[in-house]
Parts: sequence; structure tokens; C-alpha cells
Amino acid sequence: MTDYLEWVWLKNGKPQARTRLCYAEDLSNSRFKLSADREQEVTALIEGFLSQAPKGVNNAKGLAKALATRTRNLKEFLETELNSHLHDEEHGPLIGLYETFKGNVSSELTVSEFCDAFAQMLSYGLFLAKLNADTQTINLYNAKRFIPQSFDLIKELMGFLDRLENEVYQEVRWIVDEILSVLNNLDLSAIQETLSFNQKNTGDAADPYLYFYEDFLSQYDRKLRDQKGVYYTPPPIVNFIVRAVNDTLKDTFGITDGLADRNRVTVLDFATGTGTFLLEVVKQIMEHLPANSPKRKLIIQEHILKNIYGFEYLIAPYTVAHLKLSQYLKENGYEIGKENSKERLQIYLTNTLEPINTQYSAFLPALSREGKEAQKVKEKPILVIVGNPPYNYNSKNPSEKEVTELIHGKDVKRKVKTWIGNQLIPYSLVDGVKMKEKNPRANQNDYVKFIRFAQWKMEQVKEGIICIITDNSYLDNITNRGMRQSLMNTFNQIIIIDLHGNTNKREEDADGARDENVFDIIQGVAIVLFIKKPNVEKGVFIYNLFGRRKEKYEWAQKEAIKDLPLKKLQPNPPNYLFRAVDEKDSLQYDSYLSLQDIFNIINIGITTARDKLTIKFTSSEINDVVYNLSKLDIETIRDKFDLGSDTREWKISFAQEDVRRSRGSFTKILYRPFDTRYTYYTGKSSGFYQRARAEVMQHMLSDNIALLTNRFTVIDFQHAFVTANLSDNCTLSNLTKERTYSAPLYLYEEGTGLFAGMNERKVNFKKEFIIYLTQRGLTSKPETVFGYIYAILHSPKYRTKYIELLKTDFPRIPFTDDIIVFENLAELGWALVQAHLLKYIPASGLGDYMGAGNNEVNKPFYREGKLYINSAQYFDNIPADVYEFRIGCYQVLDKYLKDRKDRILSLDEIENVEKVANVLAFTIEQMKAIDDLTRDWI
Repeated sequence: MTDYLEWVWLKNGKPQARTRLCYAEDLSNSRFKLSADREQEVTALIEGFLSQAPKGVNNAKGLAKALATRTRNLKEFLETELNSHLHDEEHGPLIGLYETFKGNVSSELTVSEFCDAFAQMLSYGLFLAKLNADTQTINLYNAKRFIPQSFDLIKELMGFLDRLENEVYQEVRWIVDEILSVLNNLDLSAIQETLSFNQKNTGDAADPYLYFYEDFLSQYDRKLRDQKGVYYTPPPIVNFIVRAVNDTLKDTFGITDGLADRNRVTVLDFATGTGTFLLEVVKQIMEHLPANSPKRKLIIQEHILKNIYGFEYLIAPYTVAHLKLSQYLKENGYEIGKENSKERLQIYLTNTLEPINTQYSAFLPALSREGKEAQKVKEKPILVIVGNPPYNYNSKNPSEKEVTELIHGKDVKRKVKTWIGNQLIPYSLVDGVKMKEKNPRANQNDYVKFIRFAQWKMEQVKEGIICIITDNSYLDNITNRGMRQSLMNTFNQIIIIDLHGNTNKREEDADGARDENVFDIIQGVAIVLFIKKPNVEKGVFIYNLFGRRKEKYEWAQKEAIKDLPLKKLQPNPPNYLFRAVDEKDSLQYDSYLSLQDIFNIINIGITTARDKLTIKFTSSEINDVVYNLSKLDIETIRDKFDLGSDTREWKISFAQEDVRRSRGSFTKILYRPFDTRYTYYTGKSSGFYQRARAEVMQHMLSDNIALLTNRFTVIDFQHAFVTANLSDNCTLSNLTKERTYSAPLYLYEEGTGLFAGMNERKVNFKKEFIIYLTQRGLTSKPETVFGYIYAILHSPKYRTKYIELLKTDFPRIPFTDDIIVFENLAELGWALVQAHLLKYIPASGLGDYMGAGNNEVNKPFYREGKLYINSAQYFDNIPADVYEFRIGCYQVLDKYLKDRKDRILSLDEIENVEKVANVLAFTIEQMKAIDDLTRDWI
């Protein structure tokens, strides 16, 4: 019922929910602005109303959608209620549940994460009850009775339903009643058929519960999977991994029965999710025996229920995993707990990376037992570890935590390493020496921590196997070189099946078809088999697989690891790459000087956190930003500039205080190649910028130039440019893990004595480098050396010969012994520098601006030598190689115009495009000349 201002949801004549969009008098107020929170409340009410219990849902997809809508509402009510209790310091059952979960599952669990997981568990718990109740109606009072004793923890947690009689939970109860209504109106036989493992002629039969939960998540919260770094592994990939383990047990370990050997084989999935890997393990064990064999029952009792383990810290997938495996065994003639009430699957609710010192809780005794039993498994010898760990660059499992200690009567806070933080120490060492990494976050990714956990488990036993699929960055990321060496020290044999699929790399298969990922993610992935077994052939081996996703699935379903034509790698110091590189080229490349050996200071460009606030097209726009920041209140600023929520490292209040208190400079910044804009620079981090990088950028406020390049690249190297201004950390690339570094040619330092108050300029070359040049008879004149380095970085031969090595660390520069060649290259490179700074514009007759119109960029496109900004106006005579030319990850001309979509080009911008077209044509010719001088020796 609504008058379009107030909205009331009635059920059986009684209000179930009520909210108001605004009041009538608000409509006559010209300054009135509708509250986003109220809009969201009305939307949620309407969605809930429109999702009224469908009659006779008869398929898993429909059920997933119906449950998802209600579960999302349930989560929101639980979160509101729990936050209210915490704020008022009340001690209700929800707080007790939350605190017990933090103590027994994960100490890092947030209120939102708990409510999200608990709401999903309640929905799936009720679904489990309905499956067992069959035609009987389930309700708040009898649902627990239909949950088998083998689901001890879920049964215990479902006890929360008893609390819904309490008046404080009335808003929660109606949603649970809705879920019950959906479940009691199911066409249960049809649902059971679509969730059966015995379906014919459908891919879902391999794991129907996987697709059921995927459908649920897509309706429940599309962002949840990305936030958790959880990607459910496609069944063909799972099948390949488990078969690889089975074959390795038989062929390498001499275990005739493979996974079915109950005396020697124990299996752990360390990131169980919905149990897809464990289901495949169970299937392959069961396939070892004839369908009518009486040993099947005994193998289930003595092996599957005793030696197959799983860890999962999200209770919703934990519940689905129990449901899935129990239903599979039931369809195969075995009902867990029917003969022995103490039977259960050995899948535990726990954080794999966090040892739990479980304290008994009378409030939730089953959860206490769960934590205690999980810890026993963490300490138990395991032969096989499988799984697909979460990929989170911003790890959910900290390596450090803050503790407060009482010292001399005062509370003192300090940071201490967590268990997994201590375990990661070997990954920070190379040849026993600690790596000097300013940003070691690649070693903090969750998947890296899971690999370290599995490795630690294998360090406790004489032999074992790990077979997993993960992010493939660690294969060649420079920060992971200590990890690679550590893995080589632990395992006798490492077999990598690199499935590639990184969408940023734009890779192709042998036929030129686009390479695709087996997941819906950007980052490429790889399967890896770590074998600890004396007397096997020691080494690191690789097989590369490119192609379309479907082709990769088909490959995984039919191929066996023992039949692959593996290539043996030679991971050499200092980087120990798990990539195939020419050993001779690698040794030669490693003999060259790194940019870190040349420049005293080289560091990442500015990180703004809010480009649209801090970087503007014109000087007047940035002046307006600074003025408004200093004068307006925080929420007005947030709305005016559409800034969204603050983060831990960047807040509007930080920016405002910085602008008000600091003496900054209005200055230029190279935002993208040939795209100079305007900003305000104070040199302070956690202020106007998130990271100001003053140690390098202060030197770019005076007369100077800087070499721009990247330390790591995911695409082929074309990451070299120059600037006379500040630069952004994405100036050359905004691809994940590609960050632009700046190396100034000169450093400015405050003078002393007679020169006090004046800035002294000195070259940013290391003393050792200058000595190196002198010993080779080469000049150390700054501009000449800079030009030479710039030329080398633009050598096509250099870029292709060292194509893989250039992806792994700062470029290494070869210096010729031929003084004439050195000087000629320096001259070519310096001319290129002047062109890229737009100080020298070659006259090639390209890019004349043509056509009548208002100069507004609509949808830029290229056709027949013309680069259009709209349907009528264009830049003429643009050769295809000029239009397609890339610097970093950007197609230069295309990027420049697309960044100005819906803007009217100024005369400066029009002339800039004309200049850049000619400069790019000059760059192409200059690179050919450089190639002529480097092709034979580089």
C-alpha cells in the first residue's frame, strides 16, 4: 500500500515493513534532495514484496533466486540488529554467536561478514531440513529435528530459530517465514531431480550443487565472490587435478590403489568452498570399486569418513559442502549417521591460516568441538593437499596484528607477526639474504599464504603431494623470487601447467585465436603439482596451455599429467624464474646494469586515490578544487565532486587539512603519455594525495626531466617514456600490478654555507655507475647517458630478445664498448627525448584537423586513415601504425581522445593531437634507426 511517499508492506492485514521516501512538504522545497538511504530502503521493500513466495518452484535455478532475495534481506536485518546490540552494549544471542565465531573460526571476522555467512547458513540449513522432511511441512519449531545429527554444528546453529519468538527479532522472523513458505511450496521431486548427481545429458550432473550455489550468489550479491577472492573451480579442471594426484600416487609413490588406499592416503582440501574437490576425490575412490561391491560401504566408513578432510571458514559454502557430499553418498546407497550417530564428514569450519586455541563454550559446544577437531587436523600428517585457494592481493589474513601489553603500568601497543606471518619469513629471503622490497605485497596475497601453509604441512612429513590451481603471478613476479627458491628447496619435483588466460596480456594460441581464462577473472592461473619424494627426477617442469575456455575444459577432461610433453626449466639466481627463458640470453641479460644500479632515486609515481578531484584538464579547474576544499564542509565536498566513501588511507578530511595547512604548488602532471594536466602538490601523503612520493617528485618541481618505466609488466615491454613534470603511478599503464616508476635526471638539494637557501643540482647517477662508465671510456655527461638509455629502451631487438625477462624487474641496460656506437645511440635517444617532450616536432604532414562541427568528442573511431572525434570531424592522414602505436598499455591517440569523451576540445588539445601524430611517426622511424645500431650485439 502506498501514496508514493509512504510505502507499507501488508501481510494478512498486518504491516510487515514500512518506510517513507519523503514528506509532501519536501516536494515544494526547491533545495530538497532525496536521501540515497531512503531510496535504498524503498527499493528493498519493493523487491521483497515482489519476491513473494512463488508457487511450486520446480528447478534449482528458480529456488536459488527465491532464496537469494530473502537471504539478502535476512542478512541486512541481522546486521542492523547486531550493530544495534554492539552499540548499546547489550548481550543478546546474536552477540554471543558473533563472539564465539571470532574465537573459534577467525579472529578477523567482521560484523558484516558474520551476518552474511550466518544468513546464508540459515537459508541452506532450512533447505537441508526440507530435503529430509520430504512431504512434511517444516516450521520454526520442527526444522532442527529434520537436520541429521551428522550435521551437528549446523543443527546447533539452527537453534537461533528458537529465539525468533522474542519480540526484538520480529523483523527477522517474517523473512524466515518467507523462506519457509518458499520451501514448503516446492515441487520437491522436481528439485531433487535437478540436484541429482545421476542426471543424464547435462554438464550440471558433475556437481549440481556447485551451479546451484553459483546461481544463488549471482542473485544474492554479485560482488561477494570478488570481495572474497573465491572462484569456484570448473569441474573439468577439478577432475584433471584429482586424476593427476591419483596417477601420481600410483606411478610415483607406488600406491597401487591410489586415492582409494585407506592405509596410506589422507587428503586435505585446504580451501574447501562448496566441496567440489572433495566430491571429485570421493567419486574417484568410489569408481575404484564395482557398483555392487560390498566393500563400498566399508570404504566409506573406514576411509572417506575418516581420511578425507576439508577446511572452510565461510559457513555458507561449508554448509553446502556437507549437504553436497552427504547427498552424493546417499544417492550411492550410504546415509551418514543412520547406523552410527557419531559419523560425520571431516569438513571443518575453520580458518586454515589461523591456529585456534579453542576455548570451550557452553553457548555453542558443537562449534567449540569443531575448532578443536580442526586444530588436530592442522597438526596431523597429511599425504595429499588439493584445492583452489582465494586470490586476494589485499589479504584477508594479516601477517601482523596489533597487541596491547602492560609495560611499567602503561598500555603499550606494538605489532607482532601472526602465525602465517612467521611462516612467510622464508619467502622474504633469497640465498639467505633478506630481499630489499619497498612493496612486498605480492608475498602477502592470500593464495601465497595458502601455498605456504601447504608447504609447511609437507615440511612435517617425509613425502607428500600438493596439487592446486592458483593465480599464476608467482611464476615470474620478482617479489616472489624468495618463494620460488623456498619451494625448490622443499620439493623434489615441481610440475606447472600454466593455463594462462590473463586478459591484460592479450595472448593468443598457435592459430592466432584469443587466449581465454578458465575463470571469469583478469589474472591468469596455473595448476601446479608439488612432489616431495626422494629419488624422483629433481627439477621444475612446465607445460603451457593457450586457447579458448571451452578448449581448455575439453583438454582437462581428457588429458593426463603423465602424458604431457613437459619442458624442464632452469630457474637460476637471482630470480629463480618458473618461466621458460633462454639460459644464454638470461645470463647475458643478468650481466647488464639494472636501472637501480644506475639511478640513486627511482620510485613509483603519485597515487592520488581520487583522480577526478586531484587532477584536472585546466589550471582554473584545479584552482576551483583547492578553493572549495578549503572553504566547504566535508559532506558538501563529497557530493559536489562525487567522491564516494572515504578509505583508510584517503579521507576528505585529510585532503582538506592538507590544503588548509600546507603551502603547495599549482603545477603540471603527466597523467598519461602526451597528456599533461594540472594538479596541486603539497608533498604530503595521506593528504590531498594518498601517496605524494615526495622523495622523487620534489625534484620534478624544478627544471628537470625523468625517465618513466615500469618495474613489472604483464604485457610485452613498451614501457618507456619521459616527462619534465610530476607523474602518476598509472602514467604508462593502469593494468593490475603495472606501476609507473620515475627516475629524475637531476636531484635538487638545499645548499649550505655560502649557498644556503639555494637549491644545488646534482646528477641522479650512482658513484659506482659513473666509475663504470669511466672505466669503459664512455662519457658520463648526464644528457648523453640519458639519451643512450632511452635509445636502448626503444630498441626493437632489445624488446623482443628479452621479452620475458623485461616483465620481471626493472630493465637492465647493456653498455657497448664501441664509443662511436654509444654516441650515435645517445644522439638518437636524445632526439627521441626531445620529441616526446614535444620540444621538437618533426614536420611529417600528419594529423591535420578537418571537418565542421563543435569539436565535441563523442565516440572516437579510426577509418581509412582518418581519426574521428565525432561523425563529422577528424584528424586526417593518420597511418595505421601511428594510430595503433602503444606506450605502456595505452594506444596513445585512442586513449587521449577517449579520455576526453563528451568534452569540447580546446585549441591546445587539437594541436596536441596533431603534434603527437607526427611525433609517433618520428618515433617509429627512430626505433628503426636504433635497431640498426643494436641488432647485432645487444
